[in-house]
Amino acid sequence: MWKRILWTVFALSILAGVSFAAQDAPLPGKPPGEAAANDPPDPLKFGPVKLGLDSMARGENATNFSFGSFSFAPGNDEGRILFRLRPSVTVMPSENLSARVEGQWYALYDDADSSLFTLYQGYAEGSLPAARWISARAGRQELSYGSNFLLGADTFFDGLSFDAVKLSVAPVDGLSLDLFGGRYAKQVSDGIEGTLYGVYGTYAAGKNVTVDLFGLRDTGDDGVIHVGGDHERTWSVGTRLTGKVGKEVAYELEPVYQFGRKNRDGLGHNHIRAYGGHADLTVDPALGRYPGTFFLSYAYGSGDGNPEEGKFTEFHNPNNDTSLIGDMSVIGDLSGLSVVDPAGNDVRASGLHVLTAGGGIDVTEKLNVSLDGHYFRAVKAPAGISKEIGIETNLILTCKIKENISVLLSGNRFFTGGFFKDASGSGKDISYAYLQAQATF
Repeated sequence: MWKRILWTVFALSILAGVSFAAQDAPLPGKPPGEAAANDPPDPLKFGPVKLGLDSMARGENATNFSFGSFSFAPGNDEGRILFRLRPSVTVMPSENLSARVEGQWYALYDDADSSLFTLYQGYAEGSLPAARWISARAGRQELSYGSNFLLGADTFFDGLSFDAVKLSVAPVDGLSLDLFGGRYAKQVSDGIEGTLYGVYGTYAAGKNVTVDLFGLRDTGDDGVIHVGGDHERTWSVGTRLTGKVGKEVAYELEPVYQFGRKNRDGLGHNHIRAYGGHADLTVDPALGRYPGTFFLSYAYGSGDGNPEEGKFTEFHNPNNDTSLIGDMSVIGDLSGLSVVDPAGNDVRASGLHVLTAGGGIDVTEKLNVSLDGHYFRAVKAPAGISKEIGIETNLILTCKIKENISVLLSGNRFFTGGFFKDASGSGKDISYAYLQAQATF
Protein backbone atom coordinates (compact mmCIF):
# COMPACT_ATOMS: atom_id res chain seq x y z
CA MET A 1 0.00 0.00 0.00
CA TRP A 2 2.70 2.51 1.03
CA LYS A 3 4.60 1.93 -2.20
CA ARG A 4 1.53 2.97 -4.17
CA ILE A 5 1.06 6.03 -1.97
CA LEU A 6 4.71 7.07 -2.36
CA TRP A 7 4.58 6.59 -6.14
CA THR A 8 1.47 8.78 -6.32
CA VAL A 9 3.03 11.52 -4.20
CA PHE A 10 6.16 11.30 -6.39
CA ALA A 11 4.06 11.64 -9.56
CA LEU A 12 2.24 14.68 -8.16
CA SER A 13 5.57 16.26 -7.23
CA ILE A 14 6.90 15.76 -10.75
CA LEU A 15 3.75 17.28 -12.26
CA ALA A 16 3.96 20.22 -9.86
CA GLY A 17 7.60 20.74 -10.86
CA VAL A 18 6.67 20.71 -14.54
CA SER A 19 3.96 23.27 -13.83
CA PHE A 20 6.33 25.54 -11.90
CA ALA A 21 8.94 25.34 -14.65
CA ALA A 22 6.41 26.04 -17.36
CA GLN A 23 4.98 29.05 -15.54
CA ASP A 24 8.31 30.57 -14.52
CA ALA A 25 10.39 29.92 -17.65
CA PRO A 26 10.84 32.71 -20.21
CA LEU A 27 9.28 32.39 -23.61
CA PRO A 28 11.60 30.79 -26.22
CA GLY A 29 13.71 33.44 -27.93
CA LYS A 30 12.55 36.20 -25.59
CA PRO A 31 14.50 37.92 -22.81
CA PRO A 32 13.18 37.25 -19.27
CA GLY A 33 11.74 40.75 -18.85
CA GLU A 34 9.74 40.59 -22.08
CA ALA A 35 8.58 37.05 -21.35
CA ALA A 36 7.10 38.13 -18.03
CA ALA A 37 4.97 40.69 -19.80
CA ASN A 38 3.30 38.05 -21.94
CA ASP A 39 1.21 35.02 -21.09
CA PRO A 40 3.39 31.92 -21.38
CA PRO A 41 2.22 29.19 -23.74
CA ASP A 42 0.38 26.27 -22.23
CA PRO A 43 2.93 23.41 -22.13
CA LEU A 44 0.11 20.85 -22.26
CA LYS A 45 -1.52 22.26 -25.40
CA PHE A 46 -0.53 20.89 -28.80
CA GLY A 47 -2.48 22.58 -31.55
CA PRO A 48 -6.13 21.55 -31.18
CA VAL A 49 -5.25 19.01 -28.45
CA LYS A 50 -5.14 19.97 -24.75
CA LEU A 51 -3.89 17.55 -22.08
CA GLY A 52 -4.98 17.99 -18.49
CA LEU A 53 -4.81 16.49 -15.02
CA ASP A 54 -7.00 17.22 -12.01
CA SER A 55 -5.34 15.68 -8.95
CA MET A 56 -6.21 15.49 -5.27
CA ALA A 57 -4.67 13.72 -2.27
CA ARG A 58 -6.16 13.83 1.22
CA GLY A 59 -5.24 12.28 4.53
CA GLU A 60 -8.05 12.34 7.08
CA ASN A 61 -8.78 11.15 10.60
CA ALA A 62 -11.98 10.98 12.64
CA THR A 63 -12.99 9.99 16.16
CA ASN A 64 -16.38 8.51 17.12
CA PHE A 65 -17.23 8.24 13.45
CA SER A 66 -17.23 5.62 10.67
CA PHE A 67 -15.97 6.62 7.21
CA GLY A 68 -17.41 3.47 5.65
CA SER A 69 -21.01 4.36 6.46
CA PHE A 70 -20.57 8.07 7.28
CA SER A 71 -22.29 7.48 10.59
CA PHE A 72 -21.91 8.11 14.33
CA ALA A 73 -19.79 5.35 15.89
CA PRO A 74 -18.90 6.03 19.57
CA GLY A 75 -15.45 4.75 20.51
CA ASN A 76 -14.37 4.24 16.89
CA ASP A 77 -11.29 6.10 15.63
CA GLU A 78 -10.39 5.90 11.94
CA GLY A 79 -7.80 7.26 9.54
CA ARG A 80 -7.45 6.89 5.81
CA ILE A 81 -5.75 8.30 2.72
CA LEU A 82 -7.72 9.24 -0.38
CA PHE A 83 -6.42 9.83 -3.91
CA ARG A 84 -8.22 11.10 -6.98
CA LEU A 85 -6.51 11.56 -10.36
CA ARG A 86 -8.36 12.69 -13.47
CA PRO A 87 -6.24 12.71 -16.63
CA SER A 88 -8.00 14.26 -19.61
CA VAL A 89 -7.65 14.94 -23.32
CA THR A 90 -9.67 17.71 -24.96
CA VAL A 91 -9.74 18.13 -28.73
CA MET A 92 -11.12 21.27 -30.39
CA PRO A 93 -10.68 21.06 -34.18
CA SER A 94 -12.87 24.16 -34.61
CA GLU A 95 -14.69 26.69 -32.48
CA ASN A 96 -17.95 24.85 -33.19
CA LEU A 97 -16.82 21.34 -32.26
CA SER A 98 -15.01 19.81 -29.29
CA ALA A 99 -14.61 16.45 -27.58
CA ARG A 100 -13.31 15.45 -24.16
CA VAL A 101 -12.22 12.18 -22.59
CA GLU A 102 -11.49 12.18 -18.86
CA GLY A 103 -10.60 9.16 -16.80
CA GLN A 104 -10.59 8.84 -13.04
CA TRP A 105 -8.50 6.84 -10.61
CA TYR A 106 -10.11 6.93 -7.18
CA ALA A 107 -8.50 5.08 -4.30
CA LEU A 108 -9.04 4.76 -0.56
CA TYR A 109 -6.41 3.24 1.70
CA ASP A 110 -7.70 2.25 5.14
CA ASP A 111 -8.72 -1.03 6.78
CA ALA A 112 -10.21 -2.17 3.47
CA ASP A 113 -8.22 -0.74 0.55
CA SER A 114 -10.08 0.04 -2.66
CA SER A 115 -8.99 1.34 -6.04
CA LEU A 116 -11.01 1.98 -9.21
CA PHE A 117 -10.14 3.44 -12.60
CA THR A 118 -13.10 4.36 -14.76
CA LEU A 119 -14.27 6.76 -17.44
CA TYR A 120 -15.46 9.86 -15.60
CA GLN A 121 -16.37 11.99 -18.61
CA GLY A 122 -16.39 11.31 -22.33
CA TYR A 123 -18.49 13.52 -24.58
CA ALA A 124 -18.69 15.44 -27.83
CA GLU A 125 -20.10 18.95 -28.06
CA GLY A 126 -20.95 21.06 -31.06
CA SER A 127 -23.02 23.79 -32.62
CA LEU A 128 -23.86 24.91 -36.14
CA PRO A 129 -21.85 27.86 -37.50
CA ALA A 130 -25.09 29.58 -38.47
CA ALA A 131 -26.74 28.97 -35.08
CA ARG A 132 -24.14 29.16 -32.36
CA TRP A 133 -26.84 30.03 -29.84
CA ILE A 134 -27.79 26.34 -29.91
CA SER A 135 -25.33 23.66 -28.82
CA ALA A 136 -25.59 19.99 -27.92
CA ARG A 137 -23.43 17.74 -25.75
CA ALA A 138 -23.72 13.94 -25.78
CA GLY A 139 -21.90 11.36 -23.68
CA ARG A 140 -20.76 10.94 -20.08
CA GLN A 141 -20.72 14.34 -18.37
CA GLU A 142 -21.26 16.26 -15.14
CA LEU A 143 -24.53 18.10 -14.53
CA SER A 144 -24.09 20.93 -12.02
CA TYR A 145 -26.31 23.98 -11.64
CA GLY A 146 -26.74 27.04 -9.48
CA SER A 147 -25.10 26.80 -6.08
CA ASN A 148 -25.24 22.97 -6.32
CA PHE A 149 -27.97 22.87 -3.68
CA LEU A 150 -30.00 20.29 -5.58
CA LEU A 151 -27.56 19.00 -8.18
CA GLY A 152 -23.78 19.12 -7.86
CA ALA A 153 -20.74 17.08 -8.88
CA ASP A 154 -19.67 15.80 -5.41
CA THR A 155 -16.24 17.39 -5.84
CA PHE A 156 -15.07 16.48 -2.33
CA PHE A 157 -15.09 12.74 -3.14
CA ASP A 158 -15.35 10.66 -6.34
CA GLY A 159 -17.65 13.00 -8.24
CA LEU A 160 -20.91 12.38 -10.06
CA SER A 161 -21.52 12.06 -13.80
CA PHE A 162 -24.27 10.91 -16.14
CA ASP A 163 -24.52 9.19 -19.50
CA ALA A 164 -26.63 11.98 -20.89
CA VAL A 165 -27.59 14.33 -23.68
CA LYS A 166 -27.81 18.08 -23.03
CA LEU A 167 -29.20 20.77 -25.32
CA SER A 168 -28.25 24.36 -24.49
CA VAL A 169 -30.07 27.36 -25.94
CA ALA A 170 -29.12 31.04 -25.50
CA PRO A 171 -31.33 32.99 -27.95
CA VAL A 172 -30.59 36.45 -26.50
CA ASP A 173 -28.15 38.00 -24.07
CA GLY A 174 -29.09 37.26 -20.47
CA LEU A 175 -31.29 34.24 -21.23
CA SER A 176 -30.16 30.61 -21.35
CA LEU A 177 -31.93 27.28 -21.18
CA ASP A 178 -30.60 23.74 -20.71
CA LEU A 179 -32.60 20.58 -21.39
CA PHE A 180 -30.96 17.32 -20.35
CA GLY A 181 -31.65 13.69 -19.67
CA GLY A 182 -29.59 10.64 -18.88
CA ARG A 183 -28.68 7.79 -16.59
CA TYR A 184 -26.48 7.82 -13.52
CA ALA A 185 -22.96 6.54 -14.21
CA LYS A 186 -23.06 3.85 -11.52
CA GLN A 187 -19.26 3.56 -11.12
CA VAL A 188 -19.01 7.13 -9.79
CA SER A 189 -22.42 7.51 -8.12
CA ASP A 190 -21.97 5.14 -5.16
CA GLY A 191 -24.05 2.52 -6.91
CA ILE A 192 -27.05 4.75 -7.64
CA GLU A 193 -29.16 3.43 -10.48
CA GLY A 194 -31.83 5.38 -12.27
CA THR A 195 -32.38 8.32 -14.57
CA LEU A 196 -32.43 12.08 -14.31
CA TYR A 197 -34.28 14.43 -16.66
CA GLY A 198 -34.49 18.15 -16.27
CA VAL A 199 -34.72 21.69 -17.52
CA TYR A 200 -32.79 24.65 -16.12
CA GLY A 201 -33.30 28.22 -17.24
CA THR A 202 -31.45 31.39 -16.25
CA TYR A 203 -32.56 34.97 -16.87
CA ALA A 204 -30.61 38.12 -16.00
CA ALA A 205 -33.50 40.31 -14.80
CA GLY A 206 -31.27 43.30 -14.17
CA LYS A 207 -27.70 44.39 -13.71
CA ASN A 208 -27.47 42.76 -10.28
CA VAL A 209 -30.40 40.31 -10.29
CA THR A 210 -30.60 36.81 -11.80
CA VAL A 211 -33.57 34.46 -11.73
CA ASP A 212 -33.34 30.69 -12.33
CA LEU A 213 -36.25 28.33 -12.90
CA PHE A 214 -35.78 24.55 -12.93
CA GLY A 215 -37.51 21.20 -12.86
CA LEU A 216 -36.00 17.73 -12.31
CA ARG A 217 -37.42 14.23 -12.62
CA ASP A 218 -35.27 11.76 -10.68
CA THR A 219 -35.58 7.99 -10.33
CA GLY A 220 -32.16 7.55 -8.70
CA ASP A 221 -31.69 5.89 -5.30
CA ASP A 222 -34.48 3.45 -6.14
CA GLY A 223 -35.89 2.06 -2.91
CA VAL A 224 -33.48 4.02 -0.71
CA ILE A 225 -34.63 7.62 -0.35
CA HIS A 226 -38.11 7.07 1.07
CA VAL A 227 -38.87 4.13 3.33
CA GLY A 228 -40.85 1.17 1.99
CA GLY A 229 -41.42 -0.04 -1.56
CA ASP A 230 -39.51 0.94 -4.68
CA HIS A 231 -39.99 2.38 -8.18
CA GLU A 232 -39.76 5.90 -6.86
CA ARG A 233 -40.20 8.94 -9.09
CA THR A 234 -39.52 12.34 -7.59
CA TRP A 235 -40.11 15.70 -9.25
CA SER A 236 -38.31 18.77 -7.89
CA VAL A 237 -39.39 22.22 -9.08
CA GLY A 238 -38.03 25.47 -7.82
CA THR A 239 -36.54 28.86 -8.43
CA ARG A 240 -33.30 30.57 -7.49
CA LEU A 241 -32.96 34.30 -7.02
CA THR A 242 -29.51 35.87 -6.71
CA GLY A 243 -28.48 39.48 -6.56
CA LYS A 244 -26.31 42.18 -5.05
CA VAL A 245 -27.01 45.28 -3.02
CA GLY A 246 -24.23 47.74 -3.64
CA LYS A 247 -20.74 46.29 -3.98
CA GLU A 248 -20.52 44.46 -0.66
CA VAL A 249 -23.78 42.58 -0.04
CA ALA A 250 -24.99 39.54 -2.02
CA TYR A 251 -28.06 37.40 -1.43
CA GLU A 252 -29.50 34.10 -2.64
CA LEU A 253 -32.94 32.56 -2.17
CA GLU A 254 -33.83 29.07 -3.45
CA PRO A 255 -37.17 27.41 -2.53
CA VAL A 256 -37.87 23.90 -3.87
CA TYR A 257 -41.03 21.78 -3.89
CA GLN A 258 -40.92 18.01 -4.36
CA PHE A 259 -43.72 15.69 -5.43
CA GLY A 260 -44.09 12.27 -6.99
CA ARG A 261 -45.08 8.72 -6.10
CA LYS A 262 -43.59 5.51 -4.83
CA ASN A 263 -44.90 1.94 -5.01
CA ARG A 264 -45.89 0.35 -1.73
CA ASP A 265 -44.97 -3.35 -1.87
CA GLY A 266 -46.81 -3.75 -5.18
CA LEU A 267 -50.19 -3.08 -3.53
CA GLY A 268 -50.54 0.58 -4.40
CA HIS A 269 -48.55 3.76 -4.15
CA ASN A 270 -47.93 6.63 -1.78
CA HIS A 271 -47.56 10.23 -2.82
CA ILE A 272 -44.47 12.38 -2.19
CA ARG A 273 -45.11 15.91 -0.96
CA ALA A 274 -42.11 17.75 0.49
CA TYR A 275 -40.43 21.13 0.40
CA GLY A 276 -37.15 22.75 1.33
CA GLY A 277 -34.70 25.46 0.40
CA HIS A 278 -32.25 28.00 1.69
CA ALA A 279 -31.64 31.75 2.06
CA ASP A 280 -28.09 33.14 2.11
CA LEU A 281 -26.55 36.52 2.81
CA THR A 282 -22.88 37.28 2.02
CA VAL A 283 -20.99 40.44 2.94
CA ASP A 284 -17.58 41.47 1.57
CA PRO A 285 -16.58 44.36 3.81
CA ALA A 286 -13.55 46.54 3.18
CA LEU A 287 -11.01 45.41 5.78
CA GLY A 288 -7.98 47.31 4.58
CA ARG A 289 -5.10 44.96 3.96
CA TYR A 290 -7.14 41.90 4.99
CA PRO A 291 -9.96 41.27 2.48
CA GLY A 292 -12.64 39.03 3.90
CA THR A 293 -16.06 37.51 3.40
CA PHE A 294 -18.77 36.88 5.99
CA PHE A 295 -21.93 34.88 5.45
CA LEU A 296 -25.16 33.88 7.13
CA SER A 297 -27.62 31.29 5.85
CA TYR A 298 -30.70 29.34 6.82
CA ALA A 299 -31.69 26.04 5.20
CA TYR A 300 -34.78 23.92 5.77
CA GLY A 301 -36.02 20.50 4.71
CA SER A 302 -39.43 19.15 5.67
CA GLY A 303 -39.56 15.96 7.73
CA ASP A 304 -41.74 12.88 8.00
CA GLY A 305 -42.79 11.59 11.40
CA ASN A 306 -44.52 8.48 10.05
CA PRO A 307 -42.92 7.31 6.78
CA GLU A 308 -44.55 3.87 6.88
CA GLU A 309 -48.05 5.24 6.31
CA GLY A 310 -49.64 7.83 4.06
CA LYS A 311 -47.68 10.27 1.94
CA PHE A 312 -43.93 10.88 2.18
CA THR A 313 -43.14 14.38 3.40
CA GLU A 314 -39.36 14.16 3.90
CA PHE A 315 -37.38 16.53 1.64
CA HIS A 316 -34.21 15.29 -0.09
CA ASN A 317 -31.52 17.24 -1.89
CA PRO A 318 -29.45 14.26 -3.11
CA ASN A 319 -26.21 14.45 -5.07
CA ASN A 320 -25.55 17.85 -3.55
CA ASP A 321 -22.23 19.61 -3.35
CA THR A 322 -23.30 22.31 -0.93
CA SER A 323 -21.47 23.63 2.13
CA LEU A 324 -24.77 24.43 3.87
CA ILE A 325 -24.72 21.08 5.70
CA GLY A 326 -21.12 21.28 6.88
CA ASP A 327 -17.75 19.81 5.98
CA MET A 328 -17.66 16.60 8.03
CA SER A 329 -20.31 14.42 6.29
CA VAL A 330 -22.00 13.76 9.64
CA ILE A 331 -25.09 15.25 7.99
CA GLY A 332 -25.72 13.95 4.47
CA ASP A 333 -28.54 16.21 3.32
CA LEU A 334 -31.56 18.11 4.60
CA SER A 335 -33.61 14.93 4.95
CA GLY A 336 -32.14 14.32 8.42
CA LEU A 337 -29.99 11.53 9.83
CA SER A 338 -30.18 8.14 11.55
CA VAL A 339 -28.17 6.65 14.42
CA VAL A 340 -28.12 3.10 15.75
CA ASP A 341 -29.55 2.46 19.20
CA PRO A 342 -28.08 -0.11 21.66
CA ALA A 343 -30.44 -2.77 20.24
CA GLY A 344 -29.12 -2.27 16.71
CA ASN A 345 -32.17 -0.40 15.39
CA ASP A 346 -32.06 2.82 13.37
CA VAL A 347 -33.49 5.89 15.08
CA ARG A 348 -34.41 8.62 12.62
CA ALA A 349 -34.43 12.39 13.00
CA SER A 350 -36.34 13.54 9.92
CA GLY A 351 -35.99 16.91 8.24
CA LEU A 352 -33.63 19.66 9.36
CA HIS A 353 -33.38 23.30 10.28
CA VAL A 354 -29.80 24.47 9.60
CA LEU A 355 -28.41 27.85 10.61
CA THR A 356 -24.91 28.65 9.29
CA ALA A 357 -22.64 31.57 10.12
CA GLY A 358 -19.00 32.14 9.33
CA GLY A 359 -16.40 33.99 7.39
CA GLY A 360 -12.93 33.98 5.90
CA ILE A 361 -10.01 36.42 5.76
CA ASP A 362 -7.09 36.61 3.35
CA VAL A 363 -4.20 36.91 5.81
CA THR A 364 -1.79 37.16 2.87
CA GLU A 365 -2.13 36.90 -0.89
CA LYS A 366 -1.61 33.15 -0.61
CA LEU A 367 -3.16 32.27 2.78
CA ASN A 368 -6.85 32.31 3.68
CA VAL A 369 -8.28 31.40 7.10
CA SER A 370 -11.98 30.59 7.42
CA LEU A 371 -14.20 29.57 10.32
CA ASP A 372 -17.86 28.59 10.20
CA GLY A 373 -20.46 27.01 12.42
CA HIS A 374 -23.63 25.04 11.62
CA TYR A 375 -26.52 24.56 14.05
CA PHE A 376 -28.76 21.56 13.30
CA ARG A 377 -32.22 20.86 14.70
CA ALA A 378 -34.59 18.14 13.50
CA VAL A 379 -38.12 18.80 12.28
CA LYS A 380 -39.43 15.40 13.41
CA ALA A 381 -38.08 12.95 16.00
CA PRO A 382 -39.55 9.87 17.76
CA ALA A 383 -41.40 10.41 21.03
CA GLY A 384 -39.00 10.91 23.92
CA ILE A 385 -36.06 11.72 21.61
CA SER A 386 -34.60 15.24 21.51
CA LYS A 387 -34.72 17.20 18.26
CA GLU A 388 -31.39 18.90 19.06
CA ILE A 389 -28.86 17.44 16.59
CA GLY A 390 -25.83 19.55 17.46
CA ILE A 391 -23.35 22.15 16.25
CA GLU A 392 -20.56 21.61 13.72
CA THR A 393 -17.53 23.91 13.61
CA ASN A 394 -15.02 24.02 10.74
CA LEU A 395 -11.63 25.76 10.75
CA ILE A 396 -9.88 25.70 7.36
CA LEU A 397 -6.52 27.10 6.30
CA THR A 398 -6.02 27.35 2.54
CA CYS A 399 -2.56 28.02 1.11
CA LYS A 400 -2.45 28.87 -2.58
CA ILE A 401 1.05 27.81 -3.64
CA LYS A 402 0.47 28.61 -7.31
CA GLU A 403 -2.55 29.60 -9.35
CA ASN A 404 -3.37 25.92 -9.93
CA ILE A 405 -1.90 24.32 -6.79
CA SER A 406 -3.23 24.65 -3.24
CA VAL A 407 -3.02 22.94 0.16
CA LEU A 408 -5.82 22.80 2.73
CA LEU A 409 -5.56 22.02 6.45
CA SER A 410 -8.81 21.61 8.35
CA GLY A 411 -9.81 20.87 11.93
CA ASN A 412 -13.49 20.21 12.62
CA ARG A 413 -15.65 19.19 15.56
CA PHE A 414 -19.28 18.17 15.84
CA PHE A 415 -20.72 18.91 19.28
CA THR A 416 -23.49 16.33 19.52
CA GLY A 417 -26.89 17.40 20.83
CA GLY A 418 -29.48 15.56 22.85
CA PHE A 419 -30.63 13.45 19.88
CA PHE A 420 -27.40 11.41 19.84
CA LYS A 421 -27.54 10.78 23.60
CA ASP A 422 -31.22 9.84 23.61
CA ALA A 423 -31.04 7.65 20.49
CA SER A 424 -27.70 5.86 20.92
CA GLY A 425 -26.93 6.19 24.61
CA SER A 426 -23.74 8.14 23.88
CA GLY A 427 -23.20 11.88 23.78
CA LYS A 428 -19.57 11.81 22.61
CA ASP A 429 -18.52 14.54 20.22
CA ILE A 430 -17.12 13.80 16.74
CA SER A 431 -13.74 15.15 15.64
CA TYR A 432 -12.46 15.27 12.07
CA ALA A 433 -9.24 16.62 10.54
CA TYR A 434 -7.70 16.45 7.09
CA LEU A 435 -4.72 17.65 5.08
CA GLN A 436 -5.47 17.98 1.37
CA ALA A 437 -3.34 18.89 -1.63
CA GLN A 438 -4.91 19.59 -5.01
CA ALA A 439 -3.57 20.63 -8.38
CA THR A 440 -5.14 21.25 -11.76
CA PHE A 441 -3.19 21.43 -15.02
